[in-house]
Amino acid sequence: MAPKGLTFLAVLICVSALSLSPSVAGEGQNNGLVMNFYKESCPQAEDIITEQVKLLYKRHKNTAFSWLRNIFHDCAVQSCDASLLLDSTRRSLSEKETDRSFGLRNFRYIETIKEALERECPGVVSCADILVLSARDGIVSLGGPHIPLKTGRRDGRRSRADVVEQFLPDHNESISAVLDKFGAMGIDTPGVVALLGTIHSPLTHPCTYIYEMTTGIKHIYIKLRIFLLINICGILMFNQR
Repeated sequence: MAPKGLTFLAVLICVSALSLSPSVAGEGQNNGLVMNFYKESCPQAEDIITEQVKLLYKRHKNTAFSWLRNIFHDCAVQSCDASLLLDSTRRSLSEKETDRSFGLRNFRYIETIKEALERECPGVVSCADILVLSARDGIVSLGGPHIPLKTGRRDGRRSRADVVEQFLPDHNESISAVLDKFGAMGIDTPGVVALLGTIHSPLTHPCTYIYEMTTGIKHIYIKLRIFLLINICGILMFNQR
């Protein structure tokens, strides 16, 4: 069972990422999402994903946070379309191989879940939905609540590596630039603190951001939330190792 602070952050990460609206029409857009999208074509889809997440978390405790970071990187760059999973080609660099995606891992476990689904319902469940639902079930593994989510996402067929830097902040950017990028996604300052606290980079980077965020903030409620997250920051980094 994860500490309550970690559960709070996990839920915030998932809800923040999934609240991002796709800004590009066409491939991978999330129009037409419904509850129980696979109830006719693959009734056991969500149960299979849940069971696989439980098994993988039992064997590899760091999977839950990996999946949470994966959906953020996928959804933040224009659409939740699993384009993050695409491999590089001669003409196109994959999103997961860009500098901003440094430290992303455990993609092989997404493939494990996909294989389990393919045995039951070949060619039915999208990788985009697998990414989202595995992160949702990862929250449950950490002791958090089960969050009902709509499904029916389409898989993107092209990498968005060329625009990753426009949407994902870098640890060398100023705090104002970081806040601006997340603000454009509808994520407020406490939400940014929570998200940065899960990034797998040297511990000083996310924690430094957190301390910087207290400067100039006058609203006492926001300051209290930030200082609470400072105490959790180190725990989050430990859980990524």
